[in-house]
Amino acid sequence: MCTSLRTIEEASYVLIRVKAAKLFDVKGIYDVKEVVRRHGLDFVKEELKVLQSIIKDYDIRVLYDKATLEELHEVMKRYRLLPGDALIALTCKHYNIRRILTFDEDFRRVPWLRVIP
Repeated sequence: MCTSLRTIEEASYVLIRVKAAKLFDVKGIYDVKEVVRRHGLDFVKEELKVLQSIIKDYDIRVLYDKATLEELHEVMKRYRLLPGDALIALTCKHYNIRRILTFDEDFRRVPWLRVIP
């Protein structure tokens, strides 16, 4: 089983955003950035440890993102994807990954990926 570094980045951000909303009643990204600037990331230390443990315990291989700027922009335009999703799709292509476990329906537009579930 594997995932991309970009996916880990997205999961880490969600953990930070959700915990910041709960503890500091913040709403948007700029509020989250201000909380991190003021308080650091100690408030989410345990959640990030759990994420690292899941990766280790399930022996998930973290793949480095692979794409050129030209590929990124082409995939964004051709399949109407945001940059992060285009990078994930291109990383899958680079590593010859054909199936992706996600609830993000946008990946269904990428012809080299089969979305599960």
